[in-house]
Amino acid sequence: MSRVRSSELTAACQTDAGRVRANNEDLFLCDVERGIFAVIDGVGGQAAGEVAAAIARRVMLDRLARPLGTPAERVREAIALANNEIFRASEESPAHRGMTCVLTVAVVDDRRITIGHVGDSRLYKLSPDGIRKLTHDHSPVGEREDARELTELQAMRHPRRHEVFRDVGGVYRDKDEQPFVEIVEDTIEDDSAILLCTDGLTDLVPSSAIADVVRTHAGDPQAVADALVRSANDAGGTDNVTVLYAEGPAFARAVRARAVSTGVNISQRIAGTRATWLAAGTLAGALAALLLSWSLFAASPPSARTLQVGAPGGPGNNDGDARRAFTRIADAVASARAGDIVQLEPGAYDEQVKVPDGVDLIARIPGTATLTRSAGTAGEWTAITASGSGRIRGIRIVSTSNAPVDVGISVSGGDRRIELIDLDGPMNAAIDVGDAASVTINGCFVHTGRGPALVIDAAADVTAANNAFVHVGAAAQPALVLKGDTWPILDRNVFGGYGAAIIAGVPADITAQLLSGNFVVSSAPAAVP
Repeated sequence: MSRVRSSELTAACQTDAGRVRANNEDLFLCDVERGIFAVIDGVGGQAAGEVAAAIARRVMLDRLARPLGTPAERVREAIALANNEIFRASEESPAHRGMTCVLTVAVVDDRRITIGHVGDSRLYKLSPDGIRKLTHDHSPVGEREDARELTELQAMRHPRRHEVFRDVGGVYRDKDEQPFVEIVEDTIEDDSAILLCTDGLTDLVPSSAIADVVRTHAGDPQAVADALVRSANDAGGTDNVTVLYAEGPAFARAVRARAVSTGVNISQRIAGTRATWLAAGTLAGALAALLLSWSLFAASPPSARTLQVGAPGGPGNNDGDARRAFTRIADAVASARAGDIVQLEPGAYDEQVKVPDGVDLIARIPGTATLTRSAGTAGEWTAITASGSGRIRGIRIVSTSNAPVDVGISVSGGDRRIELIDLDGPMNAAIDVGDAASVTINGCFVHTGRGPALVIDAAADVTAANNAFVHVGAAAQPALVLKGDTWPILDRNVFGGYGAAIIAGVPADITAQLLSGNFVVSSAPAAVP
């Protein structure tokens, strides 16, 4: 049986606050090109959980991106570094004292998978024949379940199921300390898949039902991730839920062949399990799911189209969606109308993009579609210029000394959402919000050594939450530059390496008010090679 390299995997992620909690303390890390995958569940309440998760994501990505040592050594060191940075930061800030997280990280290298695990998130491996949990829950209930003293359903309903006896950030740790990081090594075949998830899924949806959902949507990783999050919310949505799913190139075909050979009708089977989840959930949860489904239908008219860029194939497809494959983003945007989604397949795109009002620009797999500047082009260069409403989601913008990006994203006009964007390298401004624009910035990672992370013009309405703004090098530039009489809403962001000059354009007392509820660290990580 052949095995699969990380570049042959297709992956997708989804995260949701759930039906009960107001904020989402989960994060994920999905870098298919480098074979790095993780789910992180912040612990601490209020802003602290998000801060711990953001620190862990940043530190682990910085370490895992450097291919030094064996995969197991890289994973163990990455988690230990994250642990100690969280512990140090929590000791420095009374507001975040005691913050921690639990996490599961996987590195796919040379057709092997190396897993680092602390806590009660999980990694499952799926084959056409079944599902197998590779990690162990570091909790009293998890230990009893692994010892077969409790069934899976008994463990899911146990009153102590949320307790863990091992976390990331609670105390200082050495990278070789035992027991701390659980290391699991396995192979990943071309007809297999992996699923990383937080306990917001596994506390509500049994593994057999998870496997049914995966098989039903095999071949469409985003549909798998979305369906699993819906399943958790349909069952009550009592916690944040995050799912990261990756499958080999032959997994879907093998699942279909297995279903034919055994006579299993997966669609009928999942309909039955879905009814079970709804029966297990509360009436309020079911009603909320119904209202959500109605709102999504109302917000997505049947005429909306997904215009794919970089995908193989020609115009149209068999499922009735008005999709069309383009090789250039500009061509797809020129064909788009309000309500359409321009969806980028993994790859590098050396072009500027102008996104009109009402059009979404998203990466099908967050973090795998990269915008760069063509070497030798003259004049100032802005990667994305967006006017009016819509989403920009999951895209990387990279600036280098040979191909510098002046502005990463420039926004003007209506209600624009910027989500899960990575902006890396020297820029005059990572995000520039124009006069009177309305923008929400959520879950982004800005890693720059020149210019501010965010410039906000007068009368702009900006909310920035759950982002990491990191400055590398001399802290000569502020993180935010405010022009005119504008006060953004800043919530649960991490600012690293900016020293005292974090916000320019307002007095010190206003700066203190704006940064209340955020987290500031004095040092920043080295640039990722």
